[in-house]
Amino acid sequence: MAVCREVTFGDSEIKSMHKPARYGVALLRTIPFLVGSGLTIMFLLLASCDEAERHEVLTFFFDGVPPLHGETSAAVPTARKEEKTAGSPAAGWTVHEPVKDCTQCHGEQRGKGFAGKVRLMAEVPQLCYRCHKEFSTLESWVHGPVATGDCLLCHEPHKTKTEFLLRKPVPQLCYQCHDVQAIRTIAKHAEEAYSRCIDCHEGHAGATKGLLRAAFLEQPAGLEYQSEIHRRKYEASLRKARSGLTQGQDFLTFCRTILDFLDGGQLWPARAYLEVLLGSNLVLETEKPGITELLRQITALHARGPAGDPNSPEGQALSDIAQRAAAALRAIREQRSAQDRDMAETYYRSIKQFHAGQFTEARDGFRQVLGASSLPRPMKDTAQTYLERIEQTLKQSQQPGWQVLK
Repeated sequence: MAVCREVTFGDSEIKSMHKPARYGVALLRTIPFLVGSGLTIMFLLLASCDEAERHEVLTFFFDGVPPLHGETSAAVPTARKEEKTAGSPAAGWTVHEPVKDCTQCHGEQRGKGFAGKVRLMAEVPQLCYRCHKEFSTLESWVHGPVATGDCLLCHEPHKTKTEFLLRKPVPQLCYQCHDVQAIRTIAKHAEEAYSRCIDCHEGHAGATKGLLRAAFLEQPAGLEYQSEIHRRKYEASLRKARSGLTQGQDFLTFCRTILDFLDGGQLWPARAYLEVLLGSNLVLETEKPGITELLRQITALHARGPAGDPNSPEGQALSDIAQRAAAALRAIREQRSAQDRDMAETYYRSIKQFHAGQFTEARDGFRQVLGASSLPRPMKDTAQTYLERIEQTLKQSQQPGWQVLK
């Protein structure tokens, strides 16, 4: 039977050993100290922690530690619930709901040691979209941080002393990106009552360029703002429509532009283009009654004031008017297109008749072409040239010995 006995080395024996052997003995001497120090630190931690923290310390050093009461798995840590009650340490805090169950964001895998980056189940903002709406797909105008997916620029992921888990209270949070001096130059924004930005503006996305809230748009200040914006759009559209008319835009081009406005629900620019079109010589007498009625309906609706909410009666009326106007204008455009196709056929047929020597028939055709208001200017100029040559030829044909000029 083997017999184990304690082996000790004196200082003189250690000095006589080779250098590798001396290092090994020195290491053996330090092991009890390291073990003792580690146990001391562990017991100090256990003595100073609550039940949940003691459980975390034990599971860090040892395997097989039984779960706390109420846990289903030793791999899932128990999160301490911070109640938002008066007198408690968490009083006044806004706590993110997933803090009560860390696994919702961090998963069930326990981290080993200390990591430089916290493990997440998915990258932001995809992680946030598991519970929150994807605002960038809901509205026409999106706040910059939302568009770039940088939710943590404005929000804390765990808890804050501010509402909505904001990193700073409003307006200090907004002033990180928006110039306070520029904001104060906007009408009424220098007043203290306008310092709470989220009373009027959405933080994520909205239906207007300024991300204005629907509730604000229904107030007198919101209605005044909308009227001013519509007036500016209307005047800018008037200038653009008149410029297009001067540059030679035809009836069908105007129709396409107006239909784009109507399909997008932009009745003020559509109204401006209709007014310019109706006052031009591009509209036939048979088309004027229909276009005049469209313009009358839009004008009467605008006189009732702007509609802030698309679901309101005014908003529904605007949508209905836009749809009816678009349908009526499409009918006028299709009728005009059919007339233009017929006139184009007359134009090319008249050219063939001219070269075939059928001057009387060609003359009648070119006169019809010149009477059409929607054909392109180059076609009309060519028809005028042919008509002058026909008149000259017919005049010369009455003289003796005339010869056809081609």
